[in-house]
Amino acid sequence: MKIPRIKLHNKILLGLVLGVLFGIIFSVNPNKLEILYGGKSEQIENWSELHFYTYDSLLKSFSASKQLAIIKFSKSAIPVYKEKKLTVKITFPDNNISVLENLSEIRKVKTIGMIFKPVGDIFIRLLNMIAVPLVLASLIVGAASLSDLKHIAKIGGKTIGFYALTAAIAISAGLVSANLIEPGEFMPSDTKERLLSTFQEEARTSIDKNISLDIIDFLVNIVPKNPFAAIVNGDFLSIVFFSILLGVFLTQISPAKSKPFINFFEGLSETLILLVEKIMHIAPYAVFALIAATVAEFGFNILQSLILYTVTVIIGLLFITFIEYPFLLIIFTKISVKDFFKAQKQVLAVAFSTSSSAATLPVTMDICKRKLGVPNKIASFVLPLGTTINMDGTALYQAVAALFIAQVYGYDLNLVQQLTIVLTAALAAIGTSPVPGIGLIMLIIVLRSVGIPEEGIALIIGVDRLLDMCRTVPNVIADSLACVVIANSEGELGEIKPG
Repeated sequence: MKIPRIKLHNKILLGLVLGVLFGIIFSVNPNKLEILYGGKSEQIENWSELHFYTYDSLLKSFSASKQLAIIKFSKSAIPVYKEKKLTVKITFPDNNISVLENLSEIRKVKTIGMIFKPVGDIFIRLLNMIAVPLVLASLIVGAASLSDLKHIAKIGGKTIGFYALTAAIAISAGLVSANLIEPGEFMPSDTKERLLSTFQEEARTSIDKNISLDIIDFLVNIVPKNPFAAIVNGDFLSIVFFSILLGVFLTQISPAKSKPFINFFEGLSETLILLVEKIMHIAPYAVFALIAATVAEFGFNILQSLILYTVTVIIGLLFITFIEYPFLLIIFTKISVKDFFKAQKQVLAVAFSTSSSAATLPVTMDICKRKLGVPNKIASFVLPLGTTINMDGTALYQAVAALFIAQVYGYDLNLVQQLTIVLTAALAAIGTSPVPGIGLIMLIIVLRSVGIPEEGIALIIGVDRLLDMCRTVPNVIADSLACVVIANSEGELGEIKPG
């Protein structure tokens, strides 16, 4: 009897489920710490109180089980008091006291759930390794194959217009859900103070980056002074601009001179896509490792404090993914919604586990060409552009987060202020790099636009990793959706192969 082979997307799904279970079973003990001091290491657990000293001066005290708060404080205190030999004094329930001098680090005690994380990290690095050269090569070929500037402007206009439409709906959905549920109204004051205390240092790190949004500067900075520096730094907007220009003007010189260059980049693009297909064979193991490590390290305890906020964001993300996008698919194409999402299984799994649109781009491009029937010249143009400027999930999250923080602080935002959030979140999403965690930094711009205390991001940092994974999914699905919509509008959409 021949045993049927398990399809890759089912293996990835299995890896995801097993990763969650493995992470739960081997989760980090919240009552345990590893302390590195004076060249030694010691593990402690179930302490009553922990005090930080420098010489005879008490810096701060923590009661039992404040693992996160202790780690956060130590990270900020150790560099400051390095020359003063930071000391910790630990009191246990049986009245035993342990004094550890010359502190160098305090961290969680790793479990087997976190040991496999390097496998997932290698997978992400492989995909990121491919992303920049793939965007460069694909856009040059895509722009060159669109034959003339009018055609490029037409496709570009349709693409940007479609992304603007989906972003406006996404942000509006976020504001509606946040206004209806009002998650910030139900947060107890003691929970607010605990979250602000625990994550204030991490919040300050993001705030100190001093990100601002100036439209003129933003447009100017799209044009790279040095395209090679943009490629090295992974500056996607500048790479897109340079690639499109290079592709366009390759068609303006004689074919004898341009053809070898176009063939080179076409060959590079096809080689990278083939490499993606090979890399995807380790995806089930990488997804297992990434999810297991995330669940093991962060667990679900923090959700107890932020469950209503988390649910509000997820409801908005589910709405745009499974109601807005299918509706637009039905309006603009004749593709079956079931077939479209069936073809997206690998994309969904990679997006969720990596939290990165850029890392998912090679997979999205492969699926759009091979399974959704999108021709190379359109996929090579629309997808890199979408990865750079389309962040529906991130924009929705920023709208909900801004309203949540405003509600916690007692701010009653009027219609004009909420419309300001819509506009700022849309512009911030365009300027957001397609990498994990950047949405939190860009949220500061949204908060500043309506005068909400930016320190409030400390309230939501605890669940940002989970929501980052969730919001990446609609980000990449919208890219695929735009791809098939644009291809269909040009009469160039091929046969779909969802299996």
